[in-house]
Amino acid sequence: MSKIIFALMLLILTSGNAQAQEKPEAFETIENLLNFLSDVDHKGMKSTVTESFLLLEHGEVWTIEDLVEVAKPSETVRTNYFSIIDFDEQRDLVTVNYWNKANFASKNKSQDIYWLESAILKKIEGKWLLSQLHSTRLPSGKIPENAVFTQ
Repeated sequence: MSKIIFALMLLILTSGNAQAQEKPEAFETIENLLNFLSDVDHKGMKSTVTESFLLLEHGEVWTIEDLVEVAKPSETVRTNYFSIIDFDEQRDLVTVNYWNKANFASKNKSQDIYWLESAILKKIEGKWLLSQLHSTRLPSGKIPENAVFTQ
């Protein structure tokens, strides 16, 4: 009997973790924006957002133009990783909460930076676009507990 209970508990624990890593189709838009940011592809960045897009970045309000302005070529390579917390998907609207980890690597240094983020995505003419992205940078050295990051 105890083996059955253990197996059920293991199933519940692993299915909960698997569910946390599910992601809506719209999440690809977030991944694309951050990959375009990493590649300093301004046109690509703009292609992922609505006309009224707002980025709430660590206490500041930015437009896509503000974000494009800070995206400059660098010797540092940024690699993005995500851990989905949860999401709510409706017909043409998705809200998603997730941890974002970016590794910044150069010849002599590698550093991970973490954010807690939430996003609102709208389907416009069949394409998922970011309407709002809220990003809170975590203090240096603070790593989110129980987050499983995937690229």
